[in-house]
This record gives sequence, C-alpha cells and structure tokens, in this order.
Amino acid sequence: MEICILGATGLVGRELIPLLARAWPQANLHLFASRDQTLELGGRSYPVGAATRLEQDGAPRGDLAFVALDDTHSARYVPRLRELGYRVVDKSNTYRLNPEVPLVVAGVNDGIVDEQCTLVANPNCTTIPLMLAVAPLRQKFGLASLAVASYQAISGAGLATLDRFIANSLAGYAGDRLGTAFEATGYAGNTVPHNGKTDASGYSSEERKMMLESAKILGMPGLPFSAQCVRVPVAVGHYEQVWIEFEEATTVADIEAVLAGNHPFLRFLPGAEGAGLSARHCLQVRDEAFVGRVRSDLRDPDGRRFCLTVVADNLRLGAATNAVRIAARWFPVADPTLQVG
Repeated sequence: MEICILGATGLVGRELIPLLARAWPQANLHLFASRDQTLELGGRSYPVGAATRLEQDGAPRGDLAFVALDDTHSARYVPRLRELGYRVVDKSNTYRLNPEVPLVVAGVNDGIVDEQCTLVANPNCTTIPLMLAVAPLRQKFGLASLAVASYQAISGAGLATLDRFIANSLAGYAGDRLGTAFEATGYAGNTVPHNGKTDASGYSSEERKMMLESAKILGMPGLPFSAQCVRVPVAVGHYEQVWIEFEEATTVADIEAVLAGNHPFLRFLPGAEGAGLSARHCLQVRDEAFVGRVRSDLRDPDGRRFCLTVVADNLRLGAATNAVRIAARWFPVADPTLQVG
C-alpha cells in the first residue's frame, strides 16, 4: 500500500503514523506538510515534503490518504489526491455537511463506506465519542432530544497553541498560586467559551459542528439539540456532559445495561460518582470512548430524561483512530482493534 498523510507534522498527523504501523505495517508512507522538513518521532526520522509537491507533475500516486489540514487547504488538496488515485479520509470541516460525502463514526455508521466511495469526512472530535454513546441508546429507546456541555482540551486548537499553553502554564504559576499574571482571554489557567465564528443564533462553529454533524450521522435532520462548548486548561482529553431525552420511558438500570453491552469502541464505567471518567483516564485507553455516570434528570416528570458523561482522547479516538477505522472498510488491517464491520 501507498499511504499519504497530508498534515503529517501536526498533532493528528503525528498520531496517525504509529497507528498506520499497527494497521498496515508493510505500507509505504508519503508525508507532507507546509514545507520540506524532517519529522522526529518515536526515535525515527521521517522525510516530509511540502504539500505543493502534490500539485506538480510526478506527484506520488497511491491508495489511501489522510488529510489533517484546515478547511481552506483541505478544499485545495483533497481533489488533487483523488486525481492521484487515493481514497481520502478528511478530518477538516470542509466536507462534513456535504450531502454527497459520507460523515462516518466507526462503530456507528461505517457500513455506508463501500468500494464506490472515494472520500469520507471524519467528524469533529466531540461528535465521535458522543455518537458512540448515543447510537446504541437511540436504537433501544428512541431519541427525542439532546443537550451537551463540552469541556475541551487545548490540543484541539493545534500544536502551536498547545505548546504555547504549556509554556504559559509553567510560567504563570511560578511563585503565584492564583496565576494572576495569566491573560484573562488566554487558555493557560483559564476556562473560556469556545466562541470561534459565533453566528446570529449565538452558537459558535464548534457548537454547530456537534449539533449538525450528529443529526447527519444519526439520519435525524431537525434533531432538537443544544450544545455549549468550553475550552479548559487540559492538554489532551475531551469531557462531555450529556442530557438525553428518549422517546420511551426507561430506567437508569436499563440504560446502564445497554451501555454495558458489546458496542464497538465504547467502554461503560458503572457508578454515579464517575470514577474513571476523566481526561487523564482516557489517555490510558486512547482508542475507545468512556461513558458512565448515568443519572435521572430530576426535572423529568415521566422517566424519559437522563444525564450521562462521555470522555475520550480527542487526538486519537476523536480524530486519528476513527480515520484509520474508516479506512479499514476499504483496506483490512493487521490490528483487530482497528478493524470495523
């Protein structure tokens, strides 16, 4: 196999490289980023070419490409990669809501990826774990509405932002327990609204992604869904508090029984106290979502509204791992934990 990673030096690109070694250990990798450089990773050096090389005559043709770029550059390079013969998994927002492009969470709706499909959109890093938890519950009890508050790690904003956050955190708390030197609008030592591209509705692009992507994945246009997204001073690991309303009345015990079933890439943790549901715990099992802390919503008069918590590694399960599992629909993998279907 000939595999391309476009955006190889970013956080998700770096996570893809060891995953590809697990999935297709004999594959040849073609790595691209903003410029010619060398990537040092895991004790190895990888040559990385400038992405513009893909636009030149003689660009490498191949089988499979992963695109981990911003929307503008994804729109520029994805068509070229398809011209070069690659099947493409794109993690940007460019194609997610395009009705002609499948938006896929492995373990939920990956069955729509077939041989005729050559481009799949990878959902947002909050949408993927949320759908892994919601889909089996919807199948059992029906789904009437959702509300989600997300607490999202800094790594979702990219490598440069993460490095700046770490440096500012180290400096800001030095000799100052309150961190009074931190910027009021910065990420270090802070919680801030995830407010990029807030529109006339008052919802940010991050909130709209979760709401609109979930509706597409579930095949429920018009799903009543309210999201509130916050950036928190954590390096890796997204935490989501979910309020879910079912079409049928049920109980906490019945919900827990469903979540404890054999669902791909989902790990149920019993107990209302939420033991094991933290950003640090999800870094110990990076390719699964954790769900637990199931409780009745005390505002509910008829046994249809409940609360639960979902956590996952946003770089792995929420991005790179899901992309590799999507590609496993086309190319069977050596590692069974990455296989779907």
